[in-house]
Amino acid sequence: GSRLIKPAVAFLIVFVVCLLFYRSSIATGVTGKKWLLNFQSNSESRKLFQVLRSASMEDRTVILTILDETLASPGSVLDLFLESFRIGQKTQKFLNHIVVVALDNQAYQYCISIHPHCFQLTSVTSKLAKRKGSTSPDHLTLKIMRLDLFLEVVKLGYNFAFTEADVMWLRNPFEHFDSVKTVTLACGSNPQGGTPMIDKGLFFMKADEISFEFLKILRFERVLFPNYLDNSICVMVTHKLKGYSVKHLDMTYFGGFCEPSKNMSKVYTMQSTCCDNVKSKVHDLRLVLDDWINFTAQVSTNASMGTSPFTWRAPKKCV
Repeated sequence: GSRLIKPAVAFLIVFVVCLLFYRSSIATGVTGKKWLLNFQSNSESRKLFQVLRSASMEDRTVILTILDETLASPGSVLDLFLESFRIGQKTQKFLNHIVVVALDNQAYQYCISIHPHCFQLTSVTSKLAKRKGSTSPDHLTLKIMRLDLFLEVVKLGYNFAFTEADVMWLRNPFEHFDSVKTVTLACGSNPQGGTPMIDKGLFFMKADEISFEFLKILRFERVLFPNYLDNSICVMVTHKLKGYSVKHLDMTYFGGFCEPSKNMSKVYTMQSTCCDNVKSKVHDLRLVLDDWINFTAQVSTNASMGTSPFTWRAPKKCV
């Protein structure tokens, strides 16, 4: 009898310890301790963790954007992106929570010269096949890299708002993000037909078990069904999460050059969609920020302007 009792007691002790560890890890929202052991073996993940920790809000939330050298130089899209936070309404407080992810050394060097939280994805730099005259690396390579980055951020226990660098933050979009849903995202119709929903350059993802499993599934999907990654994030999220943990943003408040939000009293973000040329992007986004500056100045002196429609000058070159 005693021979059976000892193994049973040992098993019970191990079981209780494991149960306590599991509950404590769930209480953090993510199984943080277990994942920390995984990331510590990778120098790039250690660096990412340091940057995320430095940029994080109190609730472990960061703002992520990803760019390469075409968008990061003096007078570039990155400059306009950061400026939008400075001149937006209730957006200045987010400047210190932005993590700029650079795809090459030139973008990284420029980033660290103007912003405190920069991270270089050195593991993919050599793999990126850029298309001449385009604003982004090879489409599939970029999408795989992004999904891997999102998974790593979630594994490290950080919620994140992902924003394309050409999205101008004019008001605080966190007011529209759902604190309960796993994903809040901006989706639009494809002006060229085909794909039912296209990404609108902005989404929020909570670090929880649902997001972790979703991103892991996409990692397997790209091996088994490579063409699946041709879908937009909007399509993949809607398909895999089936709505119960997803909120779609009202596009009245989130505009782009394809579908501009005409009323400045309602717009929260504006993206240079339907525009592949970098110089055209910079030109028209400059118009957006100048129009916003003029609009807010007029509103401060004439309250009635706050409810009247306002016509954007952009797009001019992005047509």
